[in-house]
Order: sequence, then C-alpha cells, then structure tokens
Amino acid sequence: MKTIMDQERFKCILSVLKRYELTLREKQFVEAVEKYFNENGKITDQQESVLEGICREKIWIRKASFSQNNLPKGLPSKAA
Repeated sequence: MKTIMDQERFKCILSVLKRYELTLREKQFVEAVEKYFNENGKITDQQESVLEGICREKIWIRKASFSQNNLPKGLPSKAA
C-alpha cells in the first residue's frame, strides 16, 4: 500500500530540486505540482513518481560529474 506524500517530504524534495539547474520543462512541472499541492493538500502518485525521478536523476548526474572531475591525475577518463 502506497502512502500519500506528506507536506514535509514534499518540501524536502522541492528544497533539493532548487539546488540543481532544471530544464524549462522540469521547472514548469515542479511549479505546476507545487500549485496543485497548495490547492489540494496532496499530489497524485504520478506527480510524486515524476518528482522523485527528477530528484534522483539530478543527484545521480551530480555524483557522476563529481566522480569524473575527481579522478586521480594520470588515470584516463572514459571520455578520453
């Protein structure tokens, strides 16, 4: 059984997303979901899934980028 995302978790995800550069579509989606949440006090399962997916993707990209930029000198990167 899936639980409805509470306000605290929703605000936490929004806070994380604000740290990352979002595409125009991602920004529009986040704004629309935020408006929906403010009007209805909840979000749909689909909205929750997409928000969490965007969040996971941004975190993964940052970790991958950080790892790539911090390779010890002398080790070839995969791009080379």
